Amino acid sequence: MGLLDYILEKTLRIPPERLYRHKCSRRNAIIGDRLPSLPPGTPVYCHFTLHVAEHSGICIGDKIVHLDGSGKIISSTPSVFLARLDGNNLAVNIYYAATGRNKPLAHADIAARAQAALGEHRDYNLLTDNCHGFTVRCLNGDTSRTAAWSIREVENAITSAFGTTSWRWRCWDGWR
Repeated sequence: MGLLDYILEKTLRIPPERLYRHKCSRRNAIIGDRLPSLPPGTPVYCHFTLHVAEHSGICIGDKIVHLDGSGKIISSTPSVFLARLDGNNLAVNIYYAATGRNKPLAHADIAARAQAALGEHRDYNLLTDNCHGFTVRCLNGDTSRTAAWSIREVENAITSAFGTTSWRWRCWDGWR
């Protein structure tokens, strides 16, 4: 959920499930959500402190490839992926795109694009070339695209890449 979503949720009292494709409450946990690893090419994200922004990337098994704030495309463990902002991020959950009860959406081409980008350096800019832009490029293969403002654009790219609107974000607890 980005800042606009946060404002909508808090001021207009719109429930989060109406704002974004997200399910992670413990009481709604589905058996099997505790997958120890995700298939290579699965899109993932986590919130930033106070849920005012998100950080996204592509899971390649037990690592997540993402564009960090310095502009470098790196591979991190899930715990390092969560520990953004020099470890001051309070996020505790990683979400993955899934269909059905908990079948991760993944594709080998997406994983290959993420792995091929490892070590590259970009001119990081919060608005014009950020982690969401990297994730969208991995999803759709369009290397000319750099800007993706929010997790919504990642969600649109997931819908397009996998050709389905019947997917949701699921909480990935199995990496712990």
